Amino acid sequence: MLACVAACAPEPEQPLLAGEIEVISYATQPMVVDLCFELSDPNEDTATAIDLDDPGVISAPLSPLEDGRECVRVRGLEPGVEHDLELQLGTAGETHPVSFTTLAPLPGYLDSFTITPTDSPAVAGDYRLFDLSVLFSEEPLGVFAVDPQGVTRWYLGAPPATPGLAALWTGLSLRENGELLLVRDDAALIVDELGVEQLRIEADTLGVPGFHHDILELPNGNFVALSFSFRDIDYGPEGVLPVAGDLIVEFTPAGEPVWTWDSFDHIDTDRRVEDFWGSFVIVDPATGIEHHDWTHANGLVYEPTRDELLVSLRHQDWVLAIDRESSEIRWRLGPEGDFNLTEGTWFWHQHSPQWQPDGSLLLYDNGIGDPALPVEQATSRAVRYTLDTSSMTATQVWEDDAEPFLSTVAGDADRTSSATVLALDSLIAVDPQDPLAGAYMRIRELNPAASPMQVWSLTGPVGQFAYRAVPIDRLVGAAKELTP
Repeated sequence: MLACVAACAPEPEQPLLAGEIEVISYATQPMVVDLCFELSDPNEDTATAIDLDDPGVISAPLSPLEDGRECVRVRGLEPGVEHDLELQLGTAGETHPVSFTTLAPLPGYLDSFTITPTDSPAVAGDYRLFDLSVLFSEEPLGVFAVDPQGVTRWYLGAPPATPGLAALWTGLSLRENGELLLVRDDAALIVDELGVEQLRIEADTLGVPGFHHDILELPNGNFVALSFSFRDIDYGPEGVLPVAGDLIVEFTPAGEPVWTWDSFDHIDTDRRVEDFWGSFVIVDPATGIEHHDWTHANGLVYEPTRDELLVSLRHQDWVLAIDRESSEIRWRLGPEGDFNLTEGTWFWHQHSPQWQPDGSLLLYDNGIGDPALPVEQATSRAVRYTLDTSSMTATQVWEDDAEPFLSTVAGDADRTSSATVLALDSLIAVDPQDPLAGAYMRIRELNPAASPMQVWSLTGPVGQFAYRAVPIDRLVGAAKELTP
């Protein structure tokens, strides 16, 4: 009997983990590590890593290594600190402790931001992706992704190679595969979550004088970006003046230009606003000559069903709709444009137009540049219009209800995954006459159905500027889940 008990007893189950867990860190991205390990049963390849102290840390499986080992990528880790994780393996949830210290943070890193939360269930669960910099400075600048609690979950940054506007991270968007698309230092860039460039196309290789403000990826795989155009214009009694317009260029991932649109060919150069004579000038890199900033494009939107590009022109106070096939302007939205405004007020020096699911147009209205309104009385806002292109009428159907403030430059407004509006006040001026002194950036989440509308806000450090802030439904590096 005793012999049978010993012989018939089930053998103990073999642990799934075979060997040690290797922790792989990345000097270019200290907020990400990989946990790699060998499994005794390759069919039990379910693996998850849990940070025992930080529920905001997330993980996802990677493809097996060439040596057959499985790996789990861990994202959202605070850099430069010790972490205690638990690796869970297989359907039975076999657990193994893993402890390690992440590498030191990259220059310019901030671990969190001041937020004003509310108990509103309308607050979106999205991450907030935004750039942050000190204008015209050698201070480090970079890109942050923060969670709704204001905690930084991903950051990429470094001191600028050359201080100036070209050093800003602009045109930020998250690609379906989790990489970032942007323009910086006159190059179109695709950067992965580890900070490694996957694509770099210099503007001069396309024969255009730099990139600025925005870039889009088209459904055909090409890119569309903003560049400059320079001409000498005869203004009669004023003489011949050097003028900077805008050039839209479409190019392939191989760096081949396939289509361009030049503002000089489609807009009357006699239409000039006060900023044409302002202190901000555009320098032609080929000649070093300063040019009047005539159009100042700052945003692009593509509408595939109409093969139509929207371009926002700050110094025309217009949003243009361009037929990409003919290059002709279909309409001009804004003061002295093609639409009759039936309700509300026009925008001035606007940024970031975005089509909404109901066909309306959301944008950020900086509110300055109205010749009938002193700058001391100007206010900024997010605003939405409906457009009827048959009757050529525009109607303001919504605006945010913030206390009066002025953000003189940049700005953004985007729809979140929960249908709220994420508004970026890029540089709130304490003194409109000296807009940089004491200024700061702020991101507000607005519930259009509530009163007051603000359900969440983030405030940046004094003296720091953000050009774009967009809601993203997954962390940088995570691919979009495709629906069947």
